[in-house]
Amino acid sequence: MKGMDRVLKDIGNLSTEARRFLFCLLGLVAFIAILYGRETYHWEMEVKEVPKLKLREVMSAMMDVVERGGREVVRVRGERDIGERSKGKTREGANDPVTEGDMASHRVMYYGLKRAFPEVEVVSEERTDNEQYVPMPNLNIDEFHVIGEEVAQDRLTIWIDPLDATQEYTEGLTKYVTVMAGLAIDGIPFGGIIHKPFENQTIWSFGERKNHEMGQIMLMDDIRYVHPDHEDDRLQFVVSRSHAGKVREQLAKYVKPPPVVTAAGGAGYKIWEIIKGDYDVYVHTTQIKKWDLCAGVALLHTAEARLTDLLGNEIDFKNPFNYKVEDGIVASKYDHNQLVKALKKIVT
Repeated sequence: MKGMDRVLKDIGNLSTEARRFLFCLLGLVAFIAILYGRETYHWEMEVKEVPKLKLREVMSAMMDVVERGGREVVRVRGERDIGERSKGKTREGANDPVTEGDMASHRVMYYGLKRAFPEVEVVSEERTDNEQYVPMPNLNIDEFHVIGEEVAQDRLTIWIDPLDATQEYTEGLTKYVTVMAGLAIDGIPFGGIIHKPFENQTIWSFGERKNHEMGQIMLMDDIRYVHPDHEDDRLQFVVSRSHAGKVREQLAKYVKPPPVVTAAGGAGYKIWEIIKGDYDVYVHTTQIKKWDLCAGVALLHTAEARLTDLLGNEIDFKNPFNYKVEDGIVASKYDHNQLVKALKKIVT
């Protein structure tokens, strides 16, 4: 205290100009100290590492909720009232239905994934504020032990389709129905799961890794490609039942020789068939949503196939608000670039 008194006394003996200068100097030092402390705080916040997630656990959770969602889809289809209602009309004027099967599967899948990974973007075809308790997904499914990477959670986007081929679901054409989940890293699909709930079959892949069933259908296609069992060498196209547009007529007009064109329901089903080799090309000439595609793109990459828009552009799955592909899509295992060139004339 005596030292402080002496300092104050010395300051008091200074001239007015000297006191002003001293106070300004002290104020400047205090300002710099505050500014430095604030910048240090912001720098520490900026360099704080984003939490990483084990991709094995993410894929395990995705598989678990896909299978749970599939059970809900089957359960609701067995009831007398499946809760069908319309979400409106598509651009082509077709009914766009939704059922309790869609919503029950969505609740299990979406809220299950958000419970496991609350900071990860999960994009679903359906929307609901009716959050219900769902159990924590299994994060340690044995078959995913081969996936060892860790990735910052802000690089991940999960796209889910709780019930693909709803129109066919309402008509009882359950062979077309699938439940899907796709994992994109920096907008690029690396992991995909397609589940056929009424047949209890599932294919999955992550990068070059794949489950046994995926490997089997790829092997059978390779054998068939080397040893074809039919003489008809025309391309086998598969198109949508409900969103075909004028694709049949356009393919017959612009693709020579005219391909064999088959209509089927559900993007998941058609991508599965491309991987299986029953069809050569899947083409869709109207708008389609990214939750229909993310899982399939990852699976096709594993099968050394491609899916792009009809202009040949890769599809970005990073932005959850940019969920439409306006220019149609084409998926194929062989000669993809040549197909894109041939199909550019049929873009509607």
